[in-house]
Amino acid sequence: MGLMIPVRVTVAVGRKNVALEDVQNQKVVSALRQASRDVGMSLANAKCPVHDKGPTNVRLHFDSAGAGDLKYDSCCEKLGEMIAKLV
Repeated sequence: MGLMIPVRVTVAVGRKNVALEDVQNQKVVSALRQASRDVGMSLANAKCPVHDKGPTNVRLHFDSAGAGDLKYDSCCEKLGEMIAKLV
């Protein structure tokens, strides 16, 4: 497996957000873990053309409908533009 950025995953369960580790349904856990790996591998190649830094504090949140929302910290908007092309 190539380089990968760690991705923290949370899931909406009812009215609260829980960490992926606390989700009981293993089918859901397995699917979302794969999604987070895919995102982590895509982002491993993202480097800001100005600062030569990648994203940090990467978070992926899935709502109750299963839609993913990616959040991360970046050095500037150039990195954000680079990430938008990758994911």
